[in-house]
Amino acid sequence: MADRRENSLLFSLNELKELEVQRQEEEAESKRAAEEAARRAIEDAERRKREEEEAKIRAVQDAERRERERKEQLAREEKMRIDEAERKARVEAEARIEEARLIKETQERIKKALPYKLIAMVGGAILFIAAIIAGLVIKKYIDEQNAEAATLAAQRQKEKEQEEKQERDLLERQQAAQKQLQDLQNKLSATVGEVEKKKLEEEEKRKPKPSSGGGGSGKKKDKGDSKPEKQPSGGGGDDIL
Repeated sequence: MADRRENSLLFSLNELKELEVQRQEEEAESKRAAEEAARRAIEDAERRKREEEEAKIRAVQDAERRERERKEQLAREEKMRIDEAERKARVEAEARIEEARLIKETQERIKKALPYKLIAMVGGAILFIAAIIAGLVIKKYIDEQNAEAATLAAQRQKEKEQEEKQERDLLERQQAAQKQLQDLQNKLSATVGEVEKKKLEEEEKRKPKPSSGGGGSGKKKDKGDSKPEKQPSGGGGDDIL
């Protein structure tokens, strides 16, 4: 029995030791896991910080690159516009020079090839055409002046009609206002008459009523009227008079 009790105690002690060792191992594992999580968190924070800084640097670099490319594009476009303008100016100058040269050569050939009479005829024709053109220009100018004068006349007529219409409207408004004023005066007069009438009625109502003796005389008079064959007494006759 004592051996079994000792064995049981030893077994319990061994179990407690194993539980303690297991607990210590679990605590160590938890501590290692916490340290690992903290280390990973620090590494993640540092990594995010580096990525943000790199992103900011890349954004600045991209903005600078885009600005540089924009300026280069503007410079290229400006250079292309200048080159195109210079090319057009050069082509136009060359064309004018060539045109002047051809005109001069043509004039020299005409002078050499045509006799003086033909030159005179051509000059007269040119003068005739110039006179026709001048006449057309003058006629166009006169037509434009006439059209402008007609437009001004129509505009003035329209303004005159508008002024007359405004005057008529103003006169009608004045007449309407006078009519309204007359109506108001009539209403005011009628109101004043009614007020005076009511005032007189109130004054009549405020007057003192006749005495009671007069009322008795009236009654006797009524009786006398209803019975004319009877002669009223002396006192009654005095009341009637």
